[in-house]
Amino acid sequence: MEAYKFETTVEENGVIRIPEIARFALRNVEIFLVFESTEHPPEMERERRVEQFLDKWTGILKGSDPDEAKHDYLRGKYT
Repeated sequence: MEAYKFETTVEENGVIRIPEIARFALRNVEIFLVFESTEHPPEMERERRVEQFLDKWTGILKGSDPDEAKHDYLRGKYT
């Protein structure tokens, strides 16, 4: 098995140009895509959003009793 590494960019229309591709004519190849890391990988971005949400809303109901709130809601609805 031979291995070659090329660094290139995927064009807007989805085409990937490989330099010196003509020398591989009529050969079966296997292609792997390895993306360069971005500033914030998607997993880290999601974790960051969860942390921001928790920072914003943690403690908003602190000191309230959920059962009491349910009781008040039902009493107001059915009386």
